[in-house]
Amino acid sequence: MKKILAIMSMAAVSAMAITASRVGPVSTYGELKANGGKLSGSCPEYANKAVQVKGMSLFWSSGNTYSTDFYSEKGINRLVDDMGVEVVRFALGAADEKFNSSGRSYTTGGEGFQKALLKNVVNAAVDKDIYVIIDWHIESSTGFTDDAVKFFEYAAQEYGKYNNVIFEIWNEPTGDMGTVKSHADAVIPVIRKYSDNLILVGSPGWSSQPDACANAGISDKNYGCTLHFYAATHYMGDGGYNKAAESAMGKGVPVFATEWGTVNANGDGQPDENSSNKWVEWMAQKGVSWTNWNASAMDETSAAFSSAVFENGFSYTNSGKYVKSKLGGATYKDCGLQNGSAEEESGFSTGVANGATTSILDDMEDGNRYGYLGGAWAAVEDQENGGKSSISNDVIKDDFGNSTYQVVYPVSGDSKNTSKYMAALKDVKIGKGTLDYGPYIKMFLTLLKEEKKDSPKAYADFSKCSTIKYKYKGASHNFAIETTDVTDYNYHRVNKDASEGWKEVEITTDMLKQETWGDDSRSKPINMAHATRLSWEIKGLEKVPDDMNQPKYPYLYIDDVKCDGLSFTAVSGGAGDTPKSSSSVGGKSSSSVAPGGKSSSSVAPGGKSSSSVAPTVSSSSVAPVITDIKVIDDFEDGDEVASTTGTWYAYTDKEPGGLSKISNVYDNTLGGYVVVFPGTADAANGTKGFAALTEIEWNQGTYKEAPFVALGLNTHADTSKGVDLSACSALSYRYRGSAHTFKVQDGQVADYAYHQINFEDALEWTTVVASWDDIAQPSWGEPVDLNKKNIKKFAWEVIGYKNIEYQPTINFLFVDDFKCVDASVGVRMARKSAGQLKLSVNGSTLNVTTAAAARIQVFDMQGNMVMNRLESAAGNHQVSLEGMNRGSYVVRVKTVKAAQTARISIR
Repeated sequence: MKKILAIMSMAAVSAMAITASRVGPVSTYGELKANGGKLSGSCPEYANKAVQVKGMSLFWSSGNTYSTDFYSEKGINRLVDDMGVEVVRFALGAADEKFNSSGRSYTTGGEGFQKALLKNVVNAAVDKDIYVIIDWHIESSTGFTDDAVKFFEYAAQEYGKYNNVIFEIWNEPTGDMGTVKSHADAVIPVIRKYSDNLILVGSPGWSSQPDACANAGISDKNYGCTLHFYAATHYMGDGGYNKAAESAMGKGVPVFATEWGTVNANGDGQPDENSSNKWVEWMAQKGVSWTNWNASAMDETSAAFSSAVFENGFSYTNSGKYVKSKLGGATYKDCGLQNGSAEEESGFSTGVANGATTSILDDMEDGNRYGYLGGAWAAVEDQENGGKSSISNDVIKDDFGNSTYQVVYPVSGDSKNTSKYMAALKDVKIGKGTLDYGPYIKMFLTLLKEEKKDSPKAYADFSKCSTIKYKYKGASHNFAIETTDVTDYNYHRVNKDASEGWKEVEITTDMLKQETWGDDSRSKPINMAHATRLSWEIKGLEKVPDDMNQPKYPYLYIDDVKCDGLSFTAVSGGAGDTPKSSSSVGGKSSSSVAPGGKSSSSVAPGGKSSSSVAPTVSSSSVAPVITDIKVIDDFEDGDEVASTTGTWYAYTDKEPGGLSKISNVYDNTLGGYVVVFPGTADAANGTKGFAALTEIEWNQGTYKEAPFVALGLNTHADTSKGVDLSACSALSYRYRGSAHTFKVQDGQVADYAYHQINFEDALEWTTVVASWDDIAQPSWGEPVDLNKKNIKKFAWEVIGYKNIEYQPTINFLFVDDFKCVDASVGVRMARKSAGQLKLSVNGSTLNVTTAAAARIQVFDMQGNMVMNRLESAAGNHQVSLEGMNRGSYVVRVKTVKAAQTARISIR
């Protein structure tokens, strides 16, 4: 099979529409064929040999982001590179049989969503040279046959020419074999109109009776029967599962174990390694290929991964570790079969003359920030919304006098890119700050010239664009086409995995999909006539530590953005009028650029996009220009009773199964932790007392969610009652210590989606003011208006990370001077900007780069300051850490306009 060649600035070279970037099992074995009770290959060496391939089944494609995140180019790439799979199973959620898919399943309005996932997964599988099973994933006595016929005709026509593809027409029937046979008789002929690839058929009892399948009289020359089992429930020789499979193979029909688990049949319980070993050995002896259930981070023990963080590799569960040990180790050799149709791949553009007819939106060769349609390049990060993501791009003024980032830079020191300029995000750092959604940085190209700031116009002729092509190098990113139809920022997008070298991609509109967090959970078709911008977003996951959220490559370079099917007259400098359209030229440009070759593409992981929801809070503090309405507690009396008669307390995640701890003394007389400390416990405070959580330690234990510890306050001595705080416009308190979520309860919320606001780590006492508007429910909850006349509880929760072993950067939280205030005259302080500061450690030297004079402070993990120095000028500063004890420290660097905190270790 041909391979993708590195993009070179030379004559176009032959490449595949979709082709493999490596030699894998498909290049080695070819198309899998039924051959007398075994599977063989179409490559000559394997034409009469038994071939066994092993891999993973994805979870339902109609599931939440803990499953659909893996239905992406990045997900497939990691399954191959990190786990060693040879085959992946696309478990297409056909109907809402087991859970409410919120419109994601194929038959409930999610047809476009499912097709977008499918195209990206198949393309990624072909690129990685592995097999992909397209599975109609239903568990019922009816096969939804009419829908299946429609779907498989589409799938066979679209993908049936690739040796990689296998069709599984019914996941787990629960009725009789006659019904399955009728379903097969309807579906198989429509597949055979376009493809002779292997077809797999299920059987009664959740595909546990492959012998019944083999005896059903299915009329096809290239089919097999499936076997499903779970090792902790179904044992070798117990129930006859393996005997049924051997009987089918004895009839001359191969068996493929498309779903087997190491755990119980309900997807839970711990892996039974003894039983699993027997099954794996039996499948190897009999040449039975298999895919293990399941490649996801779902909350069940059959899931292979403990988290959806896999930028640089997976975090494995016990089941995942076991299955990984049974994968990999094979060697591959290209047998020379072709797979797909050949097209051309381009070199780099050398420019488009002003007034020339072209389909290139921008190649940056004129060196300015304007595209050939008249719009401009720019970049944004999440700092204005409370995030701390940053880039080192220069800050410039846009056409309206507002600050923006420079994006177009000269190409330097890159022998593979022979052009002069490219678009770039440089020195990317992802930081969540106080965001409730994933942090992000993105650059974008507005198509048409804007008449005023942030008012992009729709470009009607973009409807002629059939395919977007561009070249990139660097970080994994979401490519999106932004349109005026989308008002919740849930733009149609697709994910591209990180690439160390320049890679050319081709994106058709059926690869683009919306995520399911928008105002309407169903992904709608894109209206290209309403397109305003193209964007490239580097996005982290929500609720993940910053150091685990960094891109594999801290940069993203873009070049040669082109739109096949579009033809327009290029304008220069962004000063032209709306460009005049020519008739479509079928993607052929009058410029020097050759048409690009096709490449694989994939769907982005879930989570909210840039500015995807209105921010709930800034991470910055608020200047204390406030009027006290009521002091709820200032702790000057030294006891745990607030002025509203309620009491302070602390709690942990113990009740739901967590093992998180604090070192506060537990007082049996009080029936709880002692949380009020004398002022002498922290001299920096300067008051007589404060509330505190000390020596915080997260441990999720058996709890299914993120671990936590918390301070709490019942507002009234009678906990069934609340207090009236409607006279206040905001709540204020001072704190020092860990990042936390401040929550307010009025007794109405029943789904734990309490009104809340996030605050960052603070090594010094910090005053914060949260208006009632700032304190909002998370988007996943049932909306409830907060009753300010009946506030019952407050909480300060220090929350860890679900399925991620991690400890807080600062392991304590002190709270003081909790007040109900009027903050109508407040002035917001300068927002923290990590982009102006850089921190790194080299041996025993701390390297600090600042854009202004800065104070550098170092604290031990108990919050004691061990270094305090002032650098009076901007520049690069080296601070010696010699003489400091081994251990962890927190470094804080502050300028007039910026602040950054980082945790370091001295070894």
